[in-house]
Amino acid sequence: MSLLRERSVLLARQGYLFTAALTETERHRLYDEGAVPIRLLGRPALLVTGSEGVRFFYDESRLMRHLAVPAPIALSLFGPGAVHGLDDAPPRHRKELFLPALTEPALERLTDIAGTRLERRVKQWEATGGGEVYSDAVDIFGSSIIEWAGIDESDAEKSRHARWLATIVDGFGTMGTPYLRATVARRRCDRWAADLVRREREAPAAPAGSWLSAVARFVDADGRPLPERTAAVELLNILRPTVAVSWLASFAALALVEHPQWCERIRAEDASGESAVAEAFCHEVRRYYPFVPVLAARARRDTVYAGHRISAGQRVLLDVHGTNHGADWEDPWAFRPERFLDVDPCDVTAFVPQGGGPRETGHRCPGEGVSNRLLELTVQALARHDSLELPAQDRTFSARRMPTRPASGTRVRL
Repeated sequence: MSLLRERSVLLARQGYLFTAALTETERHRLYDEGAVPIRLLGRPALLVTGSEGVRFFYDESRLMRHLAVPAPIALSLFGPGAVHGLDDAPPRHRKELFLPALTEPALERLTDIAGTRLERRVKQWEATGGGEVYSDAVDIFGSSIIEWAGIDESDAEKSRHARWLATIVDGFGTMGTPYLRATVARRRCDRWAADLVRREREAPAAPAGSWLSAVARFVDADGRPLPERTAAVELLNILRPTVAVSWLASFAALALVEHPQWCERIRAEDASGESAVAEAFCHEVRRYYPFVPVLAARARRDTVYAGHRISAGQRVLLDVHGTNHGADWEDPWAFRPERFLDVDPCDVTAFVPQGGGPRETGHRCPGEGVSNRLLELTVQALARHDSLELPAQDRTFSARRMPTRPASGTRVRL
């Protein structure tokens, strides 16, 4: 009976410590067999981990995404009708909307916009003695992606909308007041985005090829333009994840100071115009620090994995945090950016900080390039200062809160 205990509350309360809080028998089965049956939301589910678990989780012949994420989280974080919950041809077609927006030229344009804003903010830090990485990153990344998207509004409006987007991320996985705040922010963002789509369709004004223009004009797999509400959701599904990089930025700043040898290597590399070390450092930040605890799918049909029978419609959970720190990694609890030097992270099956599988045809987050590029900008900007340090502050972060970040937001002194 211990394997059939309800685990929904355990996940909500324990966050990234979810698997550690399972019974001893469950933990042994998970790590010895790569899978363990649990009970989630009153129904049987299977929790999988490791590279083999990743391959199974992204086997679209056996698993699907439709209705996999519990509605309270899916509606708050992704929105109704989002690409995250589609399967087969629809998501492949919908990804045609996202992939052109994340090409190298598009990333370079975002990098230029964000780099300019970040440079201005760092100069302010120099003048005032320092600043908080998390809160300033929300403003910088949010304002930059809004400008990049072709949305014409004042800097004050960009900052306000960036904070709304951050509130959605901050509360989607935490019960109580944070979740209520996230729900309110979600409604505000939906209205804002729907109004942007409506005005763009009535009187096109966004630059040709911009994200707002692309979303407003996109024709879905059924041959019709996206409904206004769905278009608004997809508009936000690049803006919101970009703001979420602020959580990782606060960890990246912490890692720079706690691993000064890598700060020195990034500084030396930056002076030569290279970025391979900074890129590897940022991949390791995304692997090492907690970001996503689990991901969910559902079985298309009756199937078997690791000796466990799975009924059609049954949920399968991928242990993301555990997979990023599992047996597939050498010394997984050590911070070692060298593991990503000269390695394409998409070729590392057990690297799933933002999902896995092929970027073009699977459910690997198409915004991974955005995440790492913004993190690279941040660590390079900070590493240029050999006086970089952290003043006295609370560096701890709760492994039970989803999402989590250093309690202080990581205040730096330059």
